Amino acid sequence: MERLNYWQLPGFENIYLEDSYVLSINANTIYIQILLEAVLTENHPLYTPALSGEQYCYRQMTVNFPHPQTYDLVLNNISPIADPDGSVDYGNIDEFFRADDKYYLRGEWGELTIVSDPPIIFDVENYLIVRNGDNFIQINKDKISMFEWKREGVIALVYENDSGSGLSAQIEAEQDPEGFEAALGYMRELETGYTTDITGGGELTFDKIKQYCAANFNQKNVQAFSVKYPSSAGNQYSISVITSEK
Repeated sequence: MERLNYWQLPGFENIYLEDSYVLSINANTIYIQILLEAVLTENHPLYTPALSGEQYCYRQMTVNFPHPQTYDLVLNNISPIADPDGSVDYGNIDEFFRADDKYYLRGEWGELTIVSDPPIIFDVENYLIVRNGDNFIQINKDKISMFEWKREGVIALVYENDSGSGLSAQIEAEQDPEGFEAALGYMRELETGYTTDITGGGELTFDKIKQYCAANFNQKNVQAFSVKYPSSAGNQYSISVITSEK
């Protein structure tokens, strides 16, 4: 049985999984997704010096196994481990390799044996990972120019890809719950004071949006909003608010 260790797989060369932490595992018929607090080695392009009090450079990454043909997932540890700083995880990935067209992962969280397309590792701090049909795409958060609520459970966004082309994506909670939650999570980052450069220049924060809502609407009625940059009226950006009452 020829064995291929995880660091020999494309994208995993500069990841150290034995000291990375499993934050969640999602399994369905479309993909298996493992969210990690991943250890990056010094040769990784996103590597930064370890923070004070930490041994490694940690970064949230997600490992996706697309189009699983078969898989066997056994969860030995379904109770998260509480760390001194208050965070929780399910332990490390102690073993990850490919043999006989199967991928094998083991840790104190359990075991996963899977036949699928090659695994893909994504950076979830700078990118949103969303479904595009049966595949996944990475959307650079700094290249998003518009969020819009289409209806309950559906978010549309406009973004620019790495080649500079303008594209759009529609994220549905029912079809892509992880992508939908990631989009909501990014919006919460903005709400807590994180700022982002809107494509084409300018800066927009949730504080500005809330100021707009407070000046024009009863905030109790505000359910959602959309932001467009630039606006068709020639302003820097326009904000539309969805309310429970007219």
